Amino acid sequence: MAGLTQLERAALQAIFAEAGNLARGLDRLLDAEVLSRENTGGGFFTTLAAPIAPRRESLHLGEHVWVAVEGLDFGLGIILHLHEQRLPFIEGYAVALEDTLQVNFAEVRFAMVSEPGAMPADFG
Repeated sequence: MAGLTQLERAALQAIFAEAGNLARGLDRLLDAEVLSRENTGGGFFTTLAAPIAPRRESLHLGEHVWVAVEGLDFGLGIILHLHEQRLPFIEGYAVALEDTLQVNFAEVRFAMVSEPGAMPADFG
């Protein structure tokens, strides 16, 4: 499979900025091969082929990472899941009960935003 989409890359960069020292060493995920992608209808999961350093517990980064997505009224929240025995994966979840099955996350227009919501009116 290919590398990260623009949305996945922007979301990871926002997560790393928010997480500060907790994200140290995770920037290599930006070059990771994507093993799988799934649009669940309520968001997406992207599994990365980048083993991370052994962890004693799971870590979930992305407490306040929001993406406005064209076609969604409330956008997505994004979380990076890091587990002891599993490959890392990105979860994009619909903030409201919105159907994402018609969204092509590889090509959709999006904007990183400070709170959940629709695409900004002034977005290019």
